[in-house]
Amino acid sequence: MYNIENLSELTGISRRTIRYYIEQGLLQCPLGCSKGSYYTEEHLNRLKDIQKYSKQGIPLRQIKESFETKKNMDVIDLNEELISIKWERIEIINGIEIHFKSNCISTCKLKKINSFIRNLLESENDF
Repeated sequence: MYNIENLSELTGISRRTIRYYIEQGLLQCPLGCSKGSYYTEEHLNRLKDIQKYSKQGIPLRQIKESFETKKNMDVIDLNEELISIKWERIEIINGIEIHFKSNCISTCKLKKINSFIRNLLESENDF
């Protein structure tokens, strides 16, 4: 039996994230009530599986679906939406960045967006 603190220490997953996984249906609720609630070896193993698949870049939604269908995640079809998405970022001014998917927008359009935002921020100072 484990409490949430034990699970967090054993997996390196924060208590907040463990609660989020429960809320999202990736992990079963603890057994017992309130402060007397506890987690089992099954909870620990499930968290380790979630952690392993997350590190491989598998979305939580897909992990949940595989748990629900008992699909073996070790033999996932790579054409099934596991394509890694690369994000780019451009800093416009200190503290403000634009994030976008690679090859999603042309350089010309990025320059226009950059210029528009700079002009907008500069015009704010005029008020």
